[in-house]
Amino acid sequence: MSKNKSKFTTVKSKSIHQKLDEKRLPRGYQKLCQPHSRDEKPNISLKYVDLGFKSFDDLKNDNNLRKLDGFISKLHNAPDWSYVFRTFNRTPTTTNKAKDMMNNLGFSHEQTEMFHLSVSDKFRVHGFIRGSRFKLVWLDPNHEINKE
Repeated sequence: MSKNKSKFTTVKSKSIHQKLDEKRLPRGYQKLCQPHSRDEKPNISLKYVDLGFKSFDDLKNDNNLRKLDGFISKLHNAPDWSYVFRTFNRTPTTTNKAKDMMNNLGFSHEQTEMFHLSVSDKFRVHGFIRGSRFKLVWLDPNHEINKE
């Protein structure tokens, strides 16, 4: 091997902004809504959770902490997102109250497709999907957010 030739090729990685710009929709909107593939294994992230609305401490009543634990276990064992959407009754979070709450957190309801999943009869978790990860935003043990 010659002294001038490197064994490794330099790969320039794209910045996160370049990656996001590539996926923009018309009119500059970038929907954060669907997994890249519905066949991907679901997982959950607490990165954007808004504990100012309800916290994990608020789940002590009505056995809600145990219900959330069961939900997370089922999500972890789900084969794909299509299964999760069917099993947990995916419903858009579109009320004016939800839009105001989203704006207060710095999310644009035009760019972020917020939805909720049913944990139990009245317990919901609200969030959005980026990649294959469900970004949990609100714990809603009394189904208060999507009611008008």
